[in-house]
Amino acid sequence: MADHPGRPGSGRLIVVSEFMHSNDLPSAAGTRVKALMDFMTQKGWDVLEVVPLVDIDGRHSTEPLANVKKLITYETRRHDLGSPFAAIFLPSDLRAYLYVFRDFRPDVVLISGYSPFLLVEPLVVCKLLAIPVAYDVLDSWLLLSVFHPGRLRNWVRRAIENYALSHGDLVVGVTKTQVDLLERAYGLDPDRVMLVPRGADPVQQTHARSPAKYDIIHVGPPRDYYDNEGLLEFLVRLSSLRSDLRFAFLGIAEGAVKTRLEGELAKRSLRDLTDLIPPVPRSEVLNWTRTARAGVITSTKNPIYRAAISTKSFDYINAGIPILFLGLAHSEQAEFIERYGIGRVAETPSALANQANEILSDKRALEEFGANAQKASSLLAWTKILEPFYRRMAMLSATRGGLDGGAESGPE
Repeated sequence: MADHPGRPGSGRLIVVSEFMHSNDLPSAAGTRVKALMDFMTQKGWDVLEVVPLVDIDGRHSTEPLANVKKLITYETRRHDLGSPFAAIFLPSDLRAYLYVFRDFRPDVVLISGYSPFLLVEPLVVCKLLAIPVAYDVLDSWLLLSVFHPGRLRNWVRRAIENYALSHGDLVVGVTKTQVDLLERAYGLDPDRVMLVPRGADPVQQTHARSPAKYDIIHVGPPRDYYDNEGLLEFLVRLSSLRSDLRFAFLGIAEGAVKTRLEGELAKRSLRDLTDLIPPVPRSEVLNWTRTARAGVITSTKNPIYRAAISTKSFDYINAGIPILFLGLAHSEQAEFIERYGIGRVAETPSALANQANEILSDKRALEEFGANAQKASSLLAWTKILEPFYRRMAMLSATRGGLDGGAESGPE
């Protein structure tokens, strides 16, 4: 591992990501990237995040941020020119990464993103400069292509992802099933793949919980890979069992999604018992989840999504509320809930409604789930789950020996 003045054994890390953390625009992926960066910084590393010069809406953003470098790359031009025309400027993109990498002199580069070009552009520069590369794979195109249109486009995305991950020195997955899927589909060396689960931010329960405003909350808007129809059927059934049911969607922005959701709720006589809460800063999500007695998660029945664990899980366990999961019983999500004793799993809306009604009527059960959730949150704290990741990054850094001895051999 490279030694830097004043910090023996410390290293330099560049994180290339499209998931820049923002307190105003909540993102589970951005929160994970920030946690990784903060942990490595606490271990004495110098860390720089490199992101495309665009904001979440595709508008150019020039706001200066500490330890963040914004580059004009494929993602920047894609918003202006569209795909695949933005690829014409690939030499310019590589040059931009090259200048930053040579200036910062990283011992390791960690890449975290969905965009195939973001996966491969920095990889090319890392190979030119002999810098070890790690990938943090939150959602693979093996899963994403199920619900993204364009058979040819999805084939290209998977092919690029395959190439990138196959040439990385370390590939990090977030669930065991996902890791196995990546190994199998892309022929990855098991010694170069590791599991780093999504982490939690444990919250101390310093005072008694206020009376709940909602029976159940759903964090986030409907998605293609949720069982949206099943969720509505669940609410219809539960409302027939509980005449005073109160439900909330958190994170429903004005626009077509809200209009469509309002219509679906109205068709089922659910609109009056449901609040649609606008998006809130990440720092306020906990305050909202704590206003509910339970949180709900649904997932498509597509077998490939057995590999996924919803990021909502961590919002709910941080709030100390049970998880109600509508999805496949043999899945990572179901196993996660059952392992920590933090909720109930059902494959049909009716069965989940019956279980939810039981839980909501049992104060002792709610308290037990809350205690289990708090314990799970502590066991999954970032400070615990990221320690093995840090050790692997330190090993990669040792193979590099620092750019002091190798950068000058790279191209000018």
